Amino acid sequence: MISDQFSDTVVNTVLRQEGADRIKTLPAHINIVTFKLSEEFELQYVYEMKENKSIYLERVTPYAYFLGEPKDIDELVETIMQDARRYKHAYESNNFDLFLSIEGKTFNAINQLETVLLNRDYANREELQAIDGLLDKLNDKWKEVSAHMIEDPEDKD
Repeated sequence: MISDQFSDTVVNTVLRQEGADRIKTLPAHINIVTFKLSEEFELQYVYEMKENKSIYLERVTPYAYFLGEPKDIDELVETIMQDARRYKHAYESNNFDLFLSIEGKTFNAINQLETVLLNRDYANREELQAIDGLLDKLNDKWKEVSAHMIEDPEDKD
């Protein structure tokens, strides 16, 4: 515990020197939960419970996704279990491999955006406008896909 506090102090001091406007340190318990859906595939969640009773929940594998701030432990458990059930259902579908491929490409696109945005040089505005237009078309396509969802014939619920 003492070494954790010492590390926090060192990190916070450096960040203040580098211009951080605000640093709030709260004691917390960080929990990592893993569900193994198969030998090849795991779901992993991280939740952080702070002494002030706030809870932060994120799915970290197969990709990072903030699931929210459950108000209590009942909501925390329900949120994790609901997400895991939905993922298990998706995992059993014929589309899961394609879903993971799309997710990987999306992750790559986000990394490329970060690289371009945080580069010391400026991107060509016309090229960025072209990407913006492509993303509008992609979002329209996602809406179309959502509108044409078909019922799972094996879903008995």
